[in-house]
Amino acid sequence: MIPAASPSLSRRRFLGAAGGAALTGLLAACSSGSSTSAGLAIYSWADYFAQANLDAFAKSSGVTPKITTYDSNDTLFAKLNSSAGSGFDLVVPSSGWIRQYADRGLIQKIDHGRLNLSALDPALLNRDYDPGNQYSIPKDWGVYGVIYDPAAVGGEIRTWQDFLEAAQRPAVKGRVRLGESGWETVGIALWADGKDWNTTDQSVIKAAGDRLAGWVPKVKPQFSGFDVDQLASGAVVLAAHNQSGARRAIAQNPKLKWVVPGPTSELWVDSYAIPKDAPHLDTVYQFLSRQLTPEAQVTDTKFLGYPTALAGLRGKLPAGTADADLIFGGAGVDLTKLTTFVVNPDTITVYQDIQTQLQALA
Repeated sequence: MIPAASPSLSRRRFLGAAGGAALTGLLAACSSGSSTSAGLAIYSWADYFAQANLDAFAKSSGVTPKITTYDSNDTLFAKLNSSAGSGFDLVVPSSGWIRQYADRGLIQKIDHGRLNLSALDPALLNRDYDPGNQYSIPKDWGVYGVIYDPAAVGGEIRTWQDFLEAAQRPAVKGRVRLGESGWETVGIALWADGKDWNTTDQSVIKAAGDRLAGWVPKVKPQFSGFDVDQLASGAVVLAAHNQSGARRAIAQNPKLKWVVPGPTSELWVDSYAIPKDAPHLDTVYQFLSRQLTPEAQVTDTKFLGYPTALAGLRGKLPAGTADADLIFGGAGVDLTKLTTFVVNPDTITVYQDIQTQLQALA
């Protein structure tokens, strides 16, 4: 099952900064939701665990997980920075945030002696955002690419430069969708020019923003949440999004195609992390041990529409799984060529300021 509203639609949002007065605002902004003083308290994206797995754990352990949900990484970040974040046993941040949590002492190191990670895909381990997986264990992952109508855009999209050029065709103008994340929007221009979106050189980021500032008025893109119906109907013919959205759109409109453009793009990984004062560590490791079994990993994949971290997962899905290649980012996608954005307090506001300026030009 693919949830009607993918959790990744909002995991990219950031309220503006990761430090100083802006961080104070973040902390005050998040006061909803609550943890629990007993059992296993999980703070996660909505609909992010297969019910069959939760039921199986409850049956085997006698503990029913209590799940409180959030809709963006900044909400999770604010919660963990406040007293309202105490009492949670397990959280599921996106990869780019792990370093921020670890540097602030908000999450604890993983006891690898209590978990068996041998069944996980090595390509998802030891990534730049968490070398050695000291603070996180990959749960599932996705990639950033392009969903498009070849007839409307005039051919195949192979690179991010192709995307930028196709968007300027008269028949495509006003029918382009970009997301609400500054780093993903500016990332397109950086990738097209062979630049690293994790650069600390603000002049490089601003130059990419200037390039897009000349492009946006010609294209009139929509900066919005993903709407599969727009692609299915042809209201949008060129959209940057993830593979789960592509799978749903193509199911409704088989004329559409999906590609992860070169020379690079985004790999995001949502990960298990343990808050610093998690009250029920034994139960956490018991739950994680079960979640990391091949059986549970396959069950979660079928539910989410995103691949979990199990090595060889593709061959373990049931025969006849619809559009199975798309679950894994498309045939031939090479995870080693993709990069993960890491939130940096010194550059994050630059990305978001550019996003605000571009939206004003659209």
